[in-house]
Amino acid sequence: MIQLEDIHKSFEQKEVLKGISTVFETGKTNLIIGQSGSGKTVLLKCVVGLLDPDSGDIIYDNRHSSEMNQKERTHLRSELGMLFQGSALFDSMTIQDNVLFPLRMFSELSEKEQVDRAKYCLDRVGLNDAYTLFPSEISGGMQKRAAIARAISLNPKYLFCDEPNSGLDPLTSIKIDELIMDITEEYKMTTVINTHDMNSVVTMGEKIIFIYQGDKEWEGSKEELFHSRNEKLNDFVFASKFFKKATEHIVKD
Repeated sequence: MIQLEDIHKSFEQKEVLKGISTVFETGKTNLIIGQSGSGKTVLLKCVVGLLDPDSGDIIYDNRHSSEMNQKERTHLRSELGMLFQGSALFDSMTIQDNVLFPLRMFSELSEKEQVDRAKYCLDRVGLNDAYTLFPSEISGGMQKRAAIARAISLNPKYLFCDEPNSGLDPLTSIKIDELIMDITEEYKMTTVINTHDMNSVVTMGEKIIFIYQGDKEWEGSKEELFHSRNEKLNDFVFASKFFKKATEHIVKD
């Protein structure tokens, strides 16, 4: 579980986060949604540790980030898995070597144990035939799956996904969503996802927070989303006429 307590962040006197408090629950897919420029990416970077909040506290399973020393912060980073928007695979490495990279950097496993772990993770995401291929030799969806395998290679407690379906076709996006949900439940991770994809929200939104101009405007589940009377949220969710028509039956139920 990750708790956010009154998180503030400004850049050059522009306040981007205006006191965000919420809880990201263990074993669930926790989604951050909002318009471009709302502050959701800055919030995710604060939770990951790429940015330090100006004030407030982030608590990882009763460990306060504001009280951590450098050694404790380094240990925390070893518990984080990150799925980047563009997959961020190394072009010059095979798929297996990409997954081995964090194991060689941060684990104390033997070489054989590292290889076995990398193969296990690739098998888990359905890439058992892609060990020796390079990123340029596989599809975008396969690259995302390889990036997920790398993200879970160190058996993280926390998984962070930045626009996991960016650049993917709808069918592949659904498969990636299902994979993330399955892995979250299987590993009992705290998964936090930054997304614009409303189909992902409908599929994965066990816990959703909606950020509007730096404030937490709304939070709830995907079931509660369609019955909300929050005008800002509804304007965002139903911005697409096609999406509104496709989900009318959900709203009526």
